[in-house]
Amino acid sequence: MTVSERLVGRDTVLATARAALDDALAGTTQLLLVTGEPGIGKSAVLGRVAAEAAERGCTVLRATCWDGGAPPYWPWIQVLRGVPAAALGPAAEIVAGPGNGATPGADAADSRFRLFDATAALVTRLSGDAGLVVVLDDLQWADDASLRLLEFLARHLGTARVLLLGAYRELGAGLAGLAQVLPLRGLDEAGVAAVMTAVAGPRPDRELARKVWRRSGGNPLFVRELTRLVQAGAGDVVPESVRDILLSRLARLSQPCAELLAVAAVCGRVVRPELLGRLTDAGADVLEEATTARVLTRTGEGLLFSHDLYRETLLEELTAGRRAALHAAAGHALVELRAAGVPVPASEVAAQFLAAGPQSAADAARACALAGAESARRTAHADAAGHYRDALAALDLGAGGPDLPERRQLLADLATALDHAGRTDESRATYRALAELARRLGDPVALAGAALGLHGLGFRSGGVADDHIRLLTEAADALPPDARVLRSRVRTALARDLCQRPEPATERAVAVVREARALAEEADDGETLTLALLAQHDITWRPGSATDRLAIIADMTAAADRADDPDLVAQAVLLRATALLELGDPDGRAQLHAYTRLADGLGHARGRWGARSRRATLALVDGRVDDAIAHAAAALELGVLIGQPDAQAVHATMLLSLGLVRPMAPAGPLIELDPADPVAPMRPMLRAAVLLAAGEQELARAEFRGFAVGTVPQPTYLEMLALAAATAAAVGSTEQREQAHARLAAFAGQHVVVGGCASYSGAVDHHLGMLCAALGRSADATAHLRAALAQYDRLGAPVWAEHARAELDRLSAAPDRVFHRDGPVWTIEYEGRQVLLPHSKGLADLAALLAAPHSEVHASELLGRPVAATGADPVLDDTARRAYRARIAQLDTAIAEAATDAEAKRHETERAELVRAVTAAAGLGRRPRRLGDDAERARKAVTARIHDAVDRILTAHPELGLHLRATVHTGTYCGYRPVGEVRWRVG
Repeated sequence: MTVSERLVGRDTVLATARAALDDALAGTTQLLLVTGEPGIGKSAVLGRVAAEAAERGCTVLRATCWDGGAPPYWPWIQVLRGVPAAALGPAAEIVAGPGNGATPGADAADSRFRLFDATAALVTRLSGDAGLVVVLDDLQWADDASLRLLEFLARHLGTARVLLLGAYRELGAGLAGLAQVLPLRGLDEAGVAAVMTAVAGPRPDRELARKVWRRSGGNPLFVRELTRLVQAGAGDVVPESVRDILLSRLARLSQPCAELLAVAAVCGRVVRPELLGRLTDAGADVLEEATTARVLTRTGEGLLFSHDLYRETLLEELTAGRRAALHAAAGHALVELRAAGVPVPASEVAAQFLAAGPQSAADAARACALAGAESARRTAHADAAGHYRDALAALDLGAGGPDLPERRQLLADLATALDHAGRTDESRATYRALAELARRLGDPVALAGAALGLHGLGFRSGGVADDHIRLLTEAADALPPDARVLRSRVRTALARDLCQRPEPATERAVAVVREARALAEEADDGETLTLALLAQHDITWRPGSATDRLAIIADMTAAADRADDPDLVAQAVLLRATALLELGDPDGRAQLHAYTRLADGLGHARGRWGARSRRATLALVDGRVDDAIAHAAAALELGVLIGQPDAQAVHATMLLSLGLVRPMAPAGPLIELDPADPVAPMRPMLRAAVLLAAGEQELARAEFRGFAVGTVPQPTYLEMLALAAATAAAVGSTEQREQAHARLAAFAGQHVVVGGCASYSGAVDHHLGMLCAALGRSADATAHLRAALAQYDRLGAPVWAEHARAELDRLSAAPDRVFHRDGPVWTIEYEGRQVLLPHSKGLADLAALLAAPHSEVHASELLGRPVAATGADPVLDDTARRAYRARIAQLDTAIAEAATDAEAKRHETERAELVRAVTAAAGLGRRPRRLGDDAERARKAVTARIHDAVDRILTAHPELGLHLRATVHTGTYCGYRPVGEVRWRVG
């Protein structure tokens, strides 16, 4: 390798990049971002790594971002153009031309997820065994959708052999936590001298090299330009600024070439040859002069400025009027190219007209609106919102005033894009602005659109704003009589909002939804009728209303079938399953299973989330607790990924239901609620329930102490009241238990189904029986529990039946249980049946737990090897890790800037020691290694021993095995937590 071919002063950076490539090829996807100022050498580093990857047999795909109105996903369009069309599959949506892509109206989060997921699958396939390197240059100009896709790939490619390699001027915050970042800094004096030697030949004298180093700041591009000027006869005079450097070089070009470059600068960093041909008469010789001077270079995408600084300098030299005229001419030329069939994105046209200023305002507004629509179709909703804002700003520059009718559609489109981009507050403000404009224009249809848009944004349960209701009422009154469909939909939304107020206006809601249903029936519109029936159903939804709701659901199902809307059909099946489960009808389980099949077949991510979350409920009812936990976790992961609003709440309520049948440690921090949340007053009860599920009975008792059961609001659903009852039965006071029983007794005979089958929390009689048992009312407790047991047997809920049966056993004062060891044999007696089992350590562990019910025993005590209480501390805490990383970064700089080999060697030695220390503090999967591994080994050993013993008992004595599975929990602390008092003779 010759000196001119080397990357001077970048050995450390290249070594880090090669290590990332090694890790990627070993099966761990890597995201590596090179950052630094223009001209610092980012592209050169990317090129070197890409070349070495290609030499190792990797597939290399490249792209360069652009700030000149590029379409959404522009870098990924370039990347995927290097892939055979037949191999693209669903990811072909990215490279579809303007106007193609996702179906208008498709769910935003779902469409984006499907596109990202398809791209991840394609990238994984392309990586194969040889590996794949995706090179993305100039990421500071990437659109929001492209960066989100890059973040998605970095998070979800997992073990694919992929290196995602990018260059940024300034690193975006969204990627900072995912990427390994390599900052490039200016070269030292020796590096500058080496670059000058590579450009000009003889090594410069030290004084000249020092001048160039001082003036250039070590920026390799500036060093090369200064050196060429010196080589051209400028002597050792160093220009005062980089701009002067570039202007000096441009001044050496012919006048026609300079004029060509000025027009090209207006066209953008990447210049379409056909656009340049429409804007200038310059011949091929003039273009050849520009490329020979290395101001422009030819690429597969067109003509490219060799560096942004050339283009920026050229633009600064143009007068404002000349620039505006050239931008307007470029915009019109691009419109002509689109009309001729050239795939020019509307965003590129819009960028030119916007830069042209007020004289092109009308053209800019039209182009921006088209660009917004194109971005929305391709799920780049943040970009779409930006284009619609630009369109509105362009209208403001025109002479039409603030009440132009064109603003109505732009505001509606902007509000939709903001909603889909997750910027709900901005969307809400935009809908309100649309409502104001609709009032001024006297447009009731636009007013209704604004009202429905605000309603569709949703609101916190019990917290709907009165201004929503006022706007919907105003819109309903303003619509003409013949607008039956729109009038019905507005009234449907109004009815639902009326029932969500802190003090529901139920009577008014019933009247409004009745009118909405009648209008839908007059219009003979199946979808609108289904929505009205859904609102009627939700208004009717109260405990004990299942039978009434089934009649409405039957009508809703018929209307959804007539509308041929699979989503509404699936919704009707889910609501039917919910009502039947509330009634304890076993057909509810079949309907819930049918819903999961329908939801999976809907073809969008929201449907898959619905199927996964409701499979968790089905598994919980069926007694497959481990499956319920797994399905719930999978649903949460998908729901968060696609932005499903209910994902966290559905998962939380599932964990609370699971905690009623199996001891569970909290999956995260104990429940924290915004004080404005209507559920906030129930925080002590929720925290106590979580602590109780984790086996922290005394902490739960302290948390629940003083909680007023009357705080639980008059139930729309029963889950909160049932949870309060279960918590009161376990750790509540007599007063709390009596309050819970008084409020719950009216719902005996029903089952507790959370929302639309989001979870299942047992039979109301079960909770009443536990309350009566805790209150000492044994006869009442027995009656309720026997009723619950019969209900569970009818429904098919074995885990819940086991819990009810265990409490009945305790109440019936069954004979003492026996767990006795005689030498190598254990005699075990339960429910009148005796079995003999050979000794094992797990049986001894069980004996220790049975001897101390409702107590917590550390796993190390069961092993007989107590460990220090500090075993959970990490080897390095966060402060120490940050200090190590900061010092390593300092050493990287010191190595790059070392004046002598000895100094560099000293820094490298220190850096290697620090890296070894950080590496030693990391465990599997780079998680922090923790002190006191003996405690973790004890937990694993005891857990395995106890589970093995319970499995052996289950085979020999199934009833006892099921009892132990339901009441024994393992972990760092183990315990036996039966319902009530259970007597065992242990010895």
